[in-house]
Amino acid sequence: MNNHHERQAPHNYHPENITEKTAIVSGGTTGIGRATAKLLAERGARVLIYGRDENDLHEALTELQPCGEVHGVKADQSKLEDIQRVFAKADEKLGDVDILVNNAAVSAGSIVESELEDIRYGLEANVLGYMACTKEAVTRMKAKGAGHIVCVGSLSADQREEENDVYVATKAAIQAFAESLRKGINPLGIKVSLIEPGRVSTDMPKESQEEQEQKIQRGEMLRSQDIAEAVHYCLTQPARAMSLRCRSVRTCRVFDL
Repeated sequence: MNNHHERQAPHNYHPENITEKTAIVSGGTTGIGRATAKLLAERGARVLIYGRDENDLHEALTELQPCGEVHGVKADQSKLEDIQRVFAKADEKLGDVDILVNNAAVSAGSIVESELEDIRYGLEANVLGYMACTKEAVTRMKAKGAGHIVCVGSLSADQREEENDVYVATKAAIQAFAESLRKGINPLGIKVSLIEPGRVSTDMPKESQEEQEQKIQRGEMLRSQDIAEAVHYCLTQPARAMSLRCRSVRTCRVFDL
């Protein structure tokens, strides 16, 4: 039978401190990204957010800047030139990139009803945009041999629900990308985490805010803040925890990638 001391956390468990770490949060103007940026700023990180809507950006900065150091850029993740501009702004304002939270995504629907242009936009925002942001971040991180890439995916990658096939394809791509990526960049000292939420109360679900709140109360839907806490959990694990995969349904389970 284990004694009390054997049940305690190991003595060499030293969680990472994100105070003064620099973080870019894609899609940080709404939903999960905004909640994540707020939490990171409150806990001492220096943060840069971006999103494609000027009004959302203004509202987010109004809320977040009292929490800590937060900068913002209007940018569309489907445009490679916008991503390059985001990282140039990070170089200017933050001077470094310790953390990238790859979160920005759009609902892409089904190939049956969506126009080809909308499908193209979904693929470029949800897949190419993630990869382009990762490339920019890794270029900066590998020079110092440290960094953390957090990809926010979706349980849709495994559930593969009907009438959502384009979105499902993008999230399955992110799952595979993260799992393969960590094999290449862990040796460079760069961590990779994949968080795959279930249903989250944001502006993406079709339900009204009232319906979403009812689902939250029934334990059928998560809040954006729940995913922000999962991001923070990944970021603060000890250095030896190089890769994590969190699947958020009603609880958060953690797996090695």
